[in-house]
Amino acid sequence: MKSKSLFIILLSGVSICAQAQSYYVRAGFGAAISTSPRIGIESTSLSDSGYLYKEDAKRVGLANGLPIVAAAGYYFGNNFGVELGVDYFAGFNVKPFLYDQVDSWTSKGRGSMLSIVPAIVIRINNDKLKPYARLGVMIGVLNKVLLFETNNPSTSNSESTTSKDYGGIAIGAQAALGTELPLSKLFSLFGEVNFNAISWAPTKGKYIKDTYNGVDQLPDLTTKEKTWIYVKNLDTSQTIPNSDPNKQNLVNYSFSNVGLIVGVKLNFGK
Repeated sequence: MKSKSLFIILLSGVSICAQAQSYYVRAGFGAAISTSPRIGIESTSLSDSGYLYKEDAKRVGLANGLPIVAAAGYYFGNNFGVELGVDYFAGFNVKPFLYDQVDSWTSKGRGSMLSIVPAIVIRINNDKLKPYARLGVMIGVLNKVLLFETNNPSTSNSESTTSKDYGGIAIGAQAALGTELPLSKLFSLFGEVNFNAISWAPTKGKYIKDTYNGVDQLPDLTTKEKTWIYVKNLDTSQTIPNSDPNKQNLVNYSFSNVGLIVGVKLNFGK
């Protein structure tokens, strides 16, 4: 009798969960500000030869920008679910990224990241408002930082370069607190505060533009002059052939930010 009663209870529980199962897709966009900006440097003079030397450190945020999100999720019951998201972050130009008044170099930079985000979701399934929390892992798969530099733009000896750091995968975490506003059985609006904690170390870089007085210099550059790889321990005594990429010390870019995202959600199932 006890076994039969236990079986009936389990069967009833499975039946209730099955009736409550549902799935959804959502998409949205927003704005984010960096929570871990890097340091940009302003060099304003020389040293020794009668010149004063000064450097000013400035906090510049690569993770200021526009997040765009899309995701599909599945609720096992009224309160617990899983989600797989695709997030794209488009960073704003940061200026000055680096500024050198002595050599008349100015620069600005921006970053972008495409990440896959598997997550778990917990919600309170009310009729009017449905608050939720989400916790996931960010896997940055297509990441890049562009750096635009210009030297003597108003003279006859002007030079302009654009470099790109890329390669490698970033791993981080994402958390969100939000609420869903049902408009009908199918449509909902959602708004959330999104927290990303992620940094990325590129594996390589290259110049994608190099002009001098408007003339393209890239065809005349060697592989060593226009490409490089990042290494943990740089051996400055090593001789690198012109046919090989140059080597530079490993760098790390922070894409950690906090953002506000709004969007539309389509709900299916029970």
